[in-house]
Amino acid sequence: MKLKSDPAALHEWIYPLNFPRRDYQFNIVRASLFDNCLVALPTGLGKTFIAGVVMLNYYRWFPKGKVVFVAPTKPLVAQQIEACHQVCGIPGSDAAELTGGKARAIRAREWANKRVFYMTPQTFINDLATENCDPSDIILLVVDEAHKATGDYAYCQIVRYLMAKNPHFRLLALTATPGSTPEAVQEIVDALHISRIEIRDEASLDLRQYLHKKHTVQHIISMTENIIKIREPLAKLMEWAYGSLKNLGAFARAMTYLVIFSKICALSALSHTEAICVYESQNEESISLCYKTLQELLEGTPGSAARPPGKAAQSKLRNDVNFKKCIAELEKQIAEAQNGSGVVLHPKMEKLRSLAIEHFAQAEMNDAEEVAAGKEPQKGGSGMIIFAEFRDCVEEITTMLNEQRPLLRAIKFIGQGTDKQGKKGLAQKDQIEIIKRFKAGEFNVLVSTSIGEEGLDIGSVDIIVCYDAQKTPIRMLQRVGRTGRKRDGYVHVLLAEGKEQSNWSKSLDMYSEVQRSIVRGDQLELYGDVKRLLPAECKPE
Repeated sequence: MKLKSDPAALHEWIYPLNFPRRDYQFNIVRASLFDNCLVALPTGLGKTFIAGVVMLNYYRWFPKGKVVFVAPTKPLVAQQIEACHQVCGIPGSDAAELTGGKARAIRAREWANKRVFYMTPQTFINDLATENCDPSDIILLVVDEAHKATGDYAYCQIVRYLMAKNPHFRLLALTATPGSTPEAVQEIVDALHISRIEIRDEASLDLRQYLHKKHTVQHIISMTENIIKIREPLAKLMEWAYGSLKNLGAFARAMTYLVIFSKICALSALSHTEAICVYESQNEESISLCYKTLQELLEGTPGSAARPPGKAAQSKLRNDVNFKKCIAELEKQIAEAQNGSGVVLHPKMEKLRSLAIEHFAQAEMNDAEEVAAGKEPQKGGSGMIIFAEFRDCVEEITTMLNEQRPLLRAIKFIGQGTDKQGKKGLAQKDQIEIIKRFKAGEFNVLVSTSIGEEGLDIGSVDIIVCYDAQKTPIRMLQRVGRTGRKRDGYVHVLLAEGKEQSNWSKSLDMYSEVQRSIVRGDQLELYGDVKRLLPAECKPE
């Protein structure tokens, strides 16, 4: 082991007294100092505090060691710098934010002169590979959103590289929920070389006094007669897709068509095939999105994710009686049902609109009562976050809600990437600015894709609306965790009757089973060969 510890610092470990002590945090910190620990805590219960305290102690114990905090996105990296340094007291002059936006030469200087680094994992693996960073200098690696450590994700590459070059480092992994199944959790344990798991959930006794209630309300949305009219031709269209596999050429190309037809069935709650089941999370989204997807499929435009269809296949599709029925029915509904914004309202959209209006109208009434009583009003409540799977759906929801201005002031919140139609997402600076304006109350509704599910600090929110169900416990918990942080919160889940209902129930059941499995420990194999970093005689107290 290259790094030497400071004997004067080793007789004790430091726990900040400028924050109220919570026993669960204290116990998790103590465990994380001596094991490669996977910490699974519900959102908003202080994972960053735990990381900051562990970082401070390794910073003190190993004066030449370097501490690295990795987070999956640049906004998360920027957020964690501020949060950690508020907690741990490490001098800001000894810390650096390193992302791909900084030139390699500048990063090399930072590595040479500083000791604490906040990075995206891609930048860290690049700096290791180009020898900007000496792996033997790393004493602590903190991994945020650790559930991403699967397959060949950059987190996995980093740990493999460090274990090969320098196994003498401590690892702290943070997540709200580690996986959807015991097998998925084991994959993370293997990827991050975990020797101990510290897990808590809403039922944990040592958390109860710090938790606020989350009231979950399920709204079962019955499909209208107009949508039911589309189901039969859509089902027959799926049969056409499968029957045409042999005529479409290469199997990979044929599979592309199956993906698109699975997306088409987003209106219908159909589950005739395994392909549709894979895409059940896309169920019951938007009438306009269904029409758009059909048109893109026919034209082979970039938005369809398909190669342009051959002339024979294109002609067959265009002349298919069921395709014609679908297009005709959708065009009829669009012509008949368009509202002032040019958006056709799906039954879910109507329910969503009524929920938002009811929430903020009630908040305004409450404010008026507070003012009448001579009290300080809350100014319309804390805000609402709406989660939807697709960007097109986010656009529709935002447009629809903004028709109710000034009561509803909605803004979309999407990722940075370019979509399949070539439309760019939001740049990092724009994402940060939107969060700032939402927290300031300029907007009171944030309509978000999955970018809003993960660790970004979006502020205090009392109400969440899930426009679609998530089968994976990770996605479900990340959404639900956005509320109930400072006071009781409400989660409204819009579920299409049938398959989507069962998706939500499955997600809850899977989460409960995984939590029980981890606590029992009977299905997980942890690592027993994690190196001790302190001298054997040292037992900090």
